[in-house]
Amino acid sequence: MCYDRLMKPTVLDHLIASLLSARSTRIYREILWSRVRSRQKNINNNTFRQNIYRLRKKGIIETNNNEIIVYRDNLSKFLSQKNSLIKTSFPKKDEKLLMSFDIPETKKKTRDWLRNQLKYWDFELIHKSLWIGYGPLPKEFNDRLVQLKIKENVRIFKVIKAT
Repeated sequence: MCYDRLMKPTVLDHLIASLLSARSTRIYREILWSRVRSRQKNINNNTFRQNIYRLRKKGIIETNNNEIIVYRDNLSKFLSQKNSLIKTSFPKKDEKLLMSFDIPETKKKTRDWLRNQLKYWDFELIHKSLWIGYGPLPKEFNDRLVQLKIKENVRIFKVIKAT
């Protein structure tokens, strides 16, 4: 959870404070302060430690006693890999492929990434989760599917004859 997000009032906070303050600046500020403070109380020590552990495991940070060292190169590499399209390698266009996927609603951003990647590679939409295009797909694509934890949700078939 981002520290700035905890300290700054959101648009919703301003709206609620405005509606409930009856145009009193003092009441408006009190409502804003109470909403921001309530978010700060929800910080759990176990959640914080778990997030630090995950970042350390991915090689983004290193912890020594009371210091945290952030590796900017690893952080930027992780952020660029997670959400960006694979533009460095393309399918070879030797054979026709049919790709089907069933990615849950909870991974909507990942599902949108996959659709955008297929569009970038000139795959044609048959149905929202059924695409046809050329392959074989690069190894980097399989690595990304594993990294995003959707490998088991994606099926790729070779098309022998299409009418």
